[in-house]
Amino acid sequence: MKYITFLLLTVLFSIFSIDSFSQSSGHYTRQSVFVEVLGNGLLATLNYDTRLNKNRQDGLGLRIGVGGLSVSGTSDAGVSVSAGVVTIPLELNYLMGKKRSAFEIGAGLTPLILSAKLKTDNDRISGTGSSVNGVISFGYRYQPLNKGFLFKLDWSPIFNSIGFSPAWFGISFGYSFK
Repeated sequence: MKYITFLLLTVLFSIFSIDSFSQSSGHYTRQSVFVEVLGNGLLATLNYDTRLNKNRQDGLGLRIGVGGLSVSGTSDAGVSVSAGVVTIPLELNYLMGKKRSAFEIGAGLTPLILSAKLKTDNDRISGTGSSVNGVISFGYRYQPLNKGFLFKLDWSPIFNSIGFSPAWFGISFGYSFK
């Protein structure tokens, strides 16, 4: 967990350093904030994406996000169950297309932090764990030339120690700006 926190802080520091430098030098860096359903984060995630090349709509970029889900319930027998997962999509991606429409290809990792609790009248059982999914993505991205609405649709096959899941897609809506 501390390695994931360190990685997140390093990536965020790098992103904000890039942004501060670009504003002071008169150049812009394309940035986007979006919500993705399914896709790299498995469920729903809030994401930040930035291009690494100054003054470009396309090219190499980084993405970081966070998402998750928590569910709980009680059976008729009085057994209480709760489970949760936090996902952190990390991706290196590349956009091909200098206008509003682009083909996006990416590869990354999605760490998963899992927890579960089971409670009966006599027993309490809880556990936590973690896992990592590898993700590749291929898709379409629409983003404005200046600022405004962003839309993404991608095919994002997932692979991990259990196997390969080719039938996985994501859809995203958000805001892109310079």
